[in-house]
Amino acid sequence: MRIVEVSLEALDLKYERLSARRPGAEKRLLASLSETGQQSPVIVVASGEAGRYVVVDGHKRVRALKRLKADVARVAVWAMDEATALATAYQLGQGRRDAFEEGWLVVELHRVGGWSLGDVGIRLGRSKSWASRRLGLVEALPDWVAEEVASGRIGAHAAATYLVPLTRGNGESGRALAEKVRGLGLTNRQMGELYASYRSAGAETRRKIVEDPALFLRAKAASRHGDAELGEKESRCVKNLELVGSVSLGLARGLPEVLGCDVATRARERLLGAWRRCHEHFEVLVRTAEGLTREAGHD
Repeated sequence: MRIVEVSLEALDLKYERLSARRPGAEKRLLASLSETGQQSPVIVVASGEAGRYVVVDGHKRVRALKRLKADVARVAVWAMDEATALATAYQLGQGRRDAFEEGWLVVELHRVGGWSLGDVGIRLGRSKSWASRRLGLVEALPDWVAEEVASGRIGAHAAATYLVPLTRGNGESGRALAEKVRGLGLTNRQMGELYASYRSAGAETRRKIVEDPALFLRAKAASRHGDAELGEKESRCVKNLELVGSVSLGLARGLPEVLGCDVATRARERLLGAWRRCHEHFEVLVRTAEGLTREAGHD
């Protein structure tokens, strides 16, 4: 590996599509580069064209440098082929990619690069079943959802947890709702609220949700805030209980994957330890709430 400075015009961003844009993170990076300059090199490999390099990691830095009107970037040139460099960069930065970005990388290495799923799993420090699940996730993804995630207009968590289930198992109305939220700029919390309401609602309420999801959310918010008899403490408890419910629902969907048979022993131990502590705390909440409701004469 060698560190050199090269012209930004000499950098090929062909793998930019494997990373989702995160406007907030890119804004912070832009401010940092403006104040302190480039601290970490962009990872590249030599292109087949003389004097040009293919970026395998650091696309956000390149975009930020271009916005700052910089002429050159400091790069680390890896002496390996592009596919191997992509896999190596992933292993070095594990934890920085979401499930969709991992899926796009698997597609690149398997469908484009010709690696078997077993090889992909090994080279990424994962299992064959993990590679297969990531491949299935993105290949079943509607094109417009992939575009929204890649552009940063919809977060990967919201897309995986709410939009994908809507498009897969809820018929035409579910797909219609998923498309309706496109461009609304909803937060993860709002997406979760909309998804939970749709799943538990009857046919007529579902029709109203699909008709105008933004109006439905405003009506729900107004009904919550319009409860004049609730004081500050009561309102805070209501919000916290709703938050606990939403987090619990999200964990119920995510735990089967992170506690799967291909999870490293140390990671599994930490997850199970966190679950035991969570369970103990939740039991305290349950006992407290049940005691109070019995005293008040509620079932």
